[in-house]
Amino acid sequence: MFPTRRFLVSTLALAAAAGLTSLNAAEARSLAQIKQSGVLRVATPGDLPPFTMAAGDKYSGYEVELLQAVAGAMGLKVEMQKVAADQLIKALQDDRADVAVGALGVTSTRENKVDFTVPTACAGVSVASLDPALQKHTDLAGKTIGVGTGSLMHSYVQKLPFEKQVKVYKSNGDLMFAVISRAVDATFAYTVMEPAAKRNFPKIKIHFGPELWSVPLGFMVREDNDQARLALNSAIQAYFSTNSYAFLSSKHFGKDVRCKG
Repeated sequence: MFPTRRFLVSTLALAAAAGLTSLNAAEARSLAQIKQSGVLRVATPGDLPPFTMAAGDKYSGYEVELLQAVAGAMGLKVEMQKVAADQLIKALQDDRADVAVGALGVTSTRENKVDFTVPTACAGVSVASLDPALQKHTDLAGKTIGVGTGSLMHSYVQKLPFEKQVKVYKSNGDLMFAVISRAVDATFAYTVMEPAAKRNFPKIKIHFGPELWSVPLGFMVREDNDQARLALNSAIQAYFSTNSYAFLSSKHFGKDVRCKG
C-alpha cells in the first residue's frame, strides 16, 4: 500500500517543524566564546537584599560582589541585566544570560531544568512577619501567607498540610510591602536577610522566627554548559579560601555563610 497524499503532507510538515525548532533553539555560549567576548552575562531580579540589589543600572550585594571577584579571576567583566524571578530559567535557555543569581535555592525541581554551581552560601529559612507570635510554620494555620512567584517558598507553602490562604507576588519588593502593610500575615524568608530588612524599614518591626531549615544557594547555569559551570566552580572555590571572601561575607551577613561540611 502506497502512502496517501495527506500522510505525505503531514509527514513533511512535521519534519519542517522539527527543523525549524532545531534552528530556533538557542545554544549556550561555550566557555571559549564567553572568554573571547570578555563578558559574563548575568540575570537577576535584583530585589533581594543583601544578596542582589538593583538601583537603575547599578547593582550591589553579596552575590554581585562575589560574581565580580570570580569573573575577574577568569579574566571577565560582569554584565548584569534585570530579569523577573520566574523568567530566570528561560533567560538561560534562550541564551540571553550565562548565569542567573538571586539567592536561588538548589532544588531537585530546578535541577531538572538547569544546573547549579557549587553552593555559594547556605541560608536558614524563617517565618517573617509583624507578629512576634508567628514563630514557625505551624503557627500559620488559617493565616494568609505571601510568597514570590516561582520561588522555593512558593512550592513549600502550597504543600503545608493545613488551611491557609496563599498570595503570590511578582517581586520581593511587592512581597515585603505586603508584609509591612499587613496584606498578608507572614512570609518565609532567609534568616540572614533580617539585618537588611531592618535597615530598609527602620520604623517597622519585622520579626524573623528561628531557622526552620537550611537551604544551599548557588548560581544557575544552562545544563548543557558544563565547561562554564566547572570554570565557575573552580574560581568560586579558590575565592572562598581568601581573606577577601571572609571580608565579603562579614560585610553583608556578619558571619561566614559558606555551607559546612
